[in-house]
Amino acid sequence: MSDFADIQQQFVAHIKEPNHHEFDHDIEDRRLKIYRELFFNNILGFLDNAFPVLKSIYSEPSWQVLARRFFSEHHCRSPYFVDISKEFVEFLANEYTNTSTDPAFLQALAHYEWLELDVSVRKGQLVTSAIEDLSETSTIYFSELASLVSYNFPVHQISPDFQPTEESEPVYLVVYRDSTEAVEFTLVNQVTAFLLDLLEQNDGLALPQVLEVLHQAMPQMAFAQLQDATIDILKQFIQKQVLYIE
Repeated sequence: MSDFADIQQQFVAHIKEPNHHEFDHDIEDRRLKIYRELFFNNILGFLDNAFPVLKSIYSEPSWQVLARRFFSEHHCRSPYFVDISKEFVEFLANEYTNTSTDPAFLQALAHYEWLELDVSVRKGQLVTSAIEDLSETSTIYFSELASLVSYNFPVHQISPDFQPTEESEPVYLVVYRDSTEAVEFTLVNQVTAFLLDLLEQNDGLALPQVLEVLHQAMPQMAFAQLQDATIDILKQFIQKQVLYIE
């Protein structure tokens, strides 16, 4: 390793963890402090903007401690600023162990807030359809600008005034971007989640195929009743632009 590369690594180590890594290369600490604050505050600003609800749960010192842990411990794979929020979610999920100051829903809420941001900038084409065009010959697709997720906390309700301490039954949410470029979410039940997951995992299914899978999963339900309920759900999510037909 060249001397310059070695100095670079020492500088990076110092910027990330100045209390553990000194940088002794004839640069006064006043100048180093500018770099330390610049880099950390840049990361902190991205986290503040990407996770406003999560930030509101913490005191400012505790939030900065969490941000500092991410800044000093996580090795980002992506060089792009837009991916910092995704890297933070991966850090919390795979490298971080909750402390007594962290809420039980930390990872779930962080993922939910990241997903809202991801959907807002996701590349893809929004396709709209008319519900009256839905027929047995239609092929039904799940929008590229939507995601179905489940959490063991009601993340869509969390705020400084509502902070659940224990896991709940699974909460199913559809997060999507509509034709006005607004990011919305819809709470769905387990049956609707099963239907939407079926469509999300397959690149287009005809209505008879959908009904066949659902009937196999719920044989206790009369087919005519199942068909009517399924069509109602499909029309609802076609209107929301979560689904489209061809």
